[in-house]
Parts: sequence; C-alpha cells; structure tokens
Amino acid sequence: MRAHVAAGLLLCVVSVFHPISAQNVESSLLSEVTAVRAELARSQNELLKYIWTEQIEVFVSGKVKWSSGSSCGYDSNANIVRTPLGPEPEKPTSRQTSNRPLVRSKGEMQDYIERAISRIRDYVPPNPAVIDNLVSSGQAALGPASGGTAEVRMTHYFQDGDSVVFTYDPASKRVLRVAVSSNLSGRKDPVTLDAVFGLIPGNVSHLATATLKAPSKKVQVNVKNVDYKKLAD
Repeated sequence: MRAHVAAGLLLCVVSVFHPISAQNVESSLLSEVTAVRAELARSQNELLKYIWTEQIEVFVSGKVKWSSGSSCGYDSNANIVRTPLGPEPEKPTSRQTSNRPLVRSKGEMQDYIERAISRIRDYVPPNPAVIDNLVSSGQAALGPASGGTAEVRMTHYFQDGDSVVFTYDPASKRVLRVAVSSNLSGRKDPVTLDAVFGLIPGNVSHLATATLKAPSKKVQVNVKNVDYKKLAD
C-alpha cells in the first residue's frame, strides 16, 4: 500500500523550498514558521535514505481489536511504500452483503477504523501548502512559550472547525509534538490526535508515535515508527 507523502509533508518540498508570502503576516510568525519548515525539510531529505517498521494497534472499548506491522521506506518519487510483515488478518468491510446484523456491524466498525487511520495521515506529517495558506490568510498564530518550548496554532487545517497546535524547540526549530482536535463523522464524533516526533542518529527528526482517540466509538488507534535503518549508499 502506498501513501503519497510527497504532497502531504510539511517535511516535504525536499529540494525546493517556497517561502510564505509576507503580505499582512506578522513578521515573527513568518520567521518562526519558515525556520521550522526548513528544519523539517532537512530531516526529510535524510529520511529518504532510511527504512523502518510501522506498528499499528487498534483498541475498541479498551480491548485490542487488531494489530499490524509494515516495513516502510520511500520510493524514487518520495512516496512511502508499506509492505506488510506477515499475513494480514481478514478484515470485514461495510461493503459486504449480509443479512446478518453482526457481520454488517463488524464491517462498519472496520470501515470506521480504516478512516481513523487515514485521518492520522491527513494531519501528520503536515502539508506545506496548507500551512502556507493558513499563515497567509491569518488563521495561524504564535502560541505562548513555556517550559523551553514554543507553539504555532492553526485552525481549519483539514476541515472546518478543527485545530492544530505545533509544539517545537525554539532554539533548534525542531517539531516536538502535534496536537489535533477534529472529527470523523461530524460534530458528534470528535477525535483527538497526539503525535510525537523523535530523533534518530544524525539529528534526524521523524514521526515517532501518533495516538488517535475517538470516544464516541470507543476507538483508539496507536501508531509507532521504530527500528530505523539507513540504506547503504
């Protein structure tokens, strides 16, 4: 399965960096976002040289529903290629035709879980074009600095009414955490996402963990990226 990250990364724009329009944008916000983007682009250039393991664990009502692992790496077009590790468990879908309510219910839940996983990838890693638009249109602002960290806050990032907070190191400009408030199926189905970025040798930043919680369905999705290995030159 392939996820098109080249269009979906604040990390992306690997070799070409387009500055944000400075018109009507607070200079301090512009300079901070530009610096954070540059640092992420540097790390992304390095990540293209790595393979790693992605682990996904899904909980429903506090119990493990299913888990999976994939070997991940980038292809020549900067797309992530995920190769399952071992056989994938059979997953019923909501498209299955059945007169049995239990089968339909399982399919609908699986469809919901897959949309939840997809929603994680809608937000992290972030999209540079969306960041540019929100900064330029006044829907981004610097948050308070505390405990040695700083924040950029944005609204209407992926859909109307959502909010995204980037926490970063003001010295290195490295993103530390992304916190999202959004929804999957309308206002009665709120979800939260907490994504944490880590470091691998060479001071390369990467998405380490992401946790999405959907309380209305009692669903939690945990994603972990581990075991990074650099490819031979």
